[in-house]
Amino acid sequence: MKNKLIYLLTFVLSVLSCKTDTKIKKEDLKNSKVSQIDSLANRYLELGRFGGTIVIAKEGVITYNKSFGLADYENNVSFTDTTAFKVGEITELVTANIINELVKQEKIQLTNRVSSYLLDIESNSTISDILNNKSQEEHKLDYNTLGVLIEKVSGKSYQLNVEEYSKNLELENTYYQKQETSKAIGYLFYNYQGKGLELQKSPSYNLEEAFSSRGVKSTGKDLVKIINSNPKDLDIHGYLQNDGFSYSLINDIENKITMVILSNRRHPIGKEMSTSIGAILKNIKYRLPLSRKPFNINKNKLKEFTGSFSINEQMSFEIIAINDSLFVMLGPNKVHLIPQSENQFYMINNDASMRFEKDSTDIVNKVILLNGFIESDQEATRIK
Repeated sequence: MKNKLIYLLTFVLSVLSCKTDTKIKKEDLKNSKVSQIDSLANRYLELGRFGGTIVIAKEGVITYNKSFGLADYENNVSFTDTTAFKVGEITELVTANIINELVKQEKIQLTNRVSSYLLDIESNSTISDILNNKSQEEHKLDYNTLGVLIEKVSGKSYQLNVEEYSKNLELENTYYQKQETSKAIGYLFYNYQGKGLELQKSPSYNLEEAFSSRGVKSTGKDLVKIINSNPKDLDIHGYLQNDGFSYSLINDIENKITMVILSNRRHPIGKEMSTSIGAILKNIKYRLPLSRKPFNINKNKLKEFTGSFSINEQMSFEIIAINDSLFVMLGPNKVHLIPQSENQFYMINNDASMRFEKDSTDIVNKVILLNGFIESDQEATRIK
């Protein structure tokens, strides 16, 4: 039971082509908004959860384009406008566009079964079914199947198809496979040597497995062009499992705003960052994550946070105070909680924190378990 508790808490606390001319016009974004976005990005960089590029466009015109951190820490290489990031499921957007071009060329029809082109596949699923993620699960047909279909029908590799697609949109550095290129290195940020939180170069994914569903690399500026060649609402956030990259892509048709966040850190913070940046652009309230720096709290108040708390019927933990310090007992392990505000504490060797909340009687009645994020639906209620 203790091992399960430690595991859970560690987990919880640590998881149509057309040419588009894009111009940089930074003066369109007020200095106050630029300053707020800069501060937000630098805070996430400071927390080890983000390093990369943020690009914002209004009606297709870039109004903000900045990078934070380094593309390659081992070699001290900075980001540039042509630095390519692994973009995960955004690859599907490129693959779908190539498929649509083949439709325009009358080489395929979306209503046809995939099996009519790929004879070794036995399935009733149509090309349209796969594009809309409605293919029959037992056949496991996905966007990688569409990549094979593209190669079969076009007679060219997926990489060559992506090159032609990039040329038509005048993209600078979007590709599937390339020998010489400016690219970001992916990083993990965790306590892997017992010395505290550190950056570690991440392993690379299997390129063949990623293929036409996850294998494309691109830049922030290129993605703005790609989005504007597909005028529709988009809301894509994600990260590459153990590969050191995360991303967010927003196309807000109503407000005519395009936002791209590309990070070479394996932390799914894209949605959180884009939500805050969206609030900045709309002049509404947002929350800046707390710094992982000791806060001078009144030591007499620490006892307010002590007690037993339960995540569910099987798992609970205890908060104790010893010599003017607060600790959480994770099984046999006593972990020091360092105050970063009046009611939030972080762990020095863990990318996690706990926020204590009070009820209407001013008594601490629950703990919000934060995996480095502003908000979380993971909480523990006081049982004693």
